[in-house]
Amino acid sequence: MANDTISMKCEHCGANLKLPATLAPGKKIKCPKCSGVITVQSSSAAPSKPPKDEKKAPEAPPKKKSSDDDDDGVLYGLRDIEKPGEEVKSKPKVNYALDTSNKDLRGPAQAALLGPSNKIMFRSMFCVALCVFSFGVAVWPFLFSEDILDYKETLKAYFKIEVEKAKGNTELQKKLSERGSAIDKDNKNDILAHNVYPEIAERQKKMGLTDIPQGITLEPAEQAFIKEIRTKQVPYRISWIVFSLLILVYNAVEAMAAVRMQALESYNWSMVCAIMGIIPFNCIGLLSKIWSVEVQPDPMQLIPDDGFDLLQMFTHPLFLLCLEYVGSLAMGATALQVLLKPEVKEGFTYKGDI
Repeated sequence: MANDTISMKCEHCGANLKLPATLAPGKKIKCPKCSGVITVQSSSAAPSKPPKDEKKAPEAPPKKKSSDDDDDGVLYGLRDIEKPGEEVKSKPKVNYALDTSNKDLRGPAQAALLGPSNKIMFRSMFCVALCVFSFGVAVWPFLFSEDILDYKETLKAYFKIEVEKAKGNTELQKKLSERGSAIDKDNKNDILAHNVYPEIAERQKKMGLTDIPQGITLEPAEQAFIKEIRTKQVPYRISWIVFSLLILVYNAVEAMAAVRMQALESYNWSMVCAIMGIIPFNCIGLLSKIWSVEVQPDPMQLIPDDGFDLLQMFTHPLFLLCLEYVGSLAMGATALQVLLKPEVKEGFTYKGDI
């Protein structure tokens, strides 16, 4: 059994080792005590001794044997790892930053058009509401009154004209004023209608309505004035209705175009919206003045004969129409200026990533 082993000392810790004789000379193994690497010598070679002048290496703590170690002490090497400095040099340098620019061109265009489009929509819808009210006032007498004419107000205008004609004749002026006051006090519109149109009274008598008061009988000149004004009141009311509808449709289309402008749906409609605001279309309502000149009393009299105070001036239709157009002109010009900007045009044509 002695020939089955060979003895040798560890070069590092000096431990006496007995190794199997089957190990080939020159094979590298680990010391079981210090884990140092030693070379197997031939059985005839003398065990090497460490030099006296060399200090004995400190014993390394025993290392637990892992599953990766072979039973015969085969040595495994480690993979070469690049140095940190060399690794940094081998990588390309990053000389760019994250692109945070806005790629959606619709956002800036919508932000620029938000203010002008909202103002145009509000103004247009407000005008639509006013046109609905104006249309209701114009059509009311045709649907809910016995006659489109207010006889009492018409006779007031008649006596006012006659008093002006009788300047210098104090007695006649006094007589006309007294008669006008009496008719205004004692008569109603339906009673005055009986006097102007006798056929109404005859028809009521045939129906057995004989207890209807007849009031003060009107003179032929007074009746003729009422009939003349009535014939002029009809076309005036009709023009009022027509212009109210036209302005209503115009402002409704403008409001629709403003919605499409804000949503960037159509550049052409957006330009139409801005131009519609610049055109003073709402002022065509003043054309009704052509028919109202001969209507007494004049519903659109620009300057009352007895004058008006500051509140009446600021609530006058002519002043309100002028004020409305100034605002409409400013809004339309602002929207047009914004629409002509290159970034806004690009927002309308931008379709996004597909």
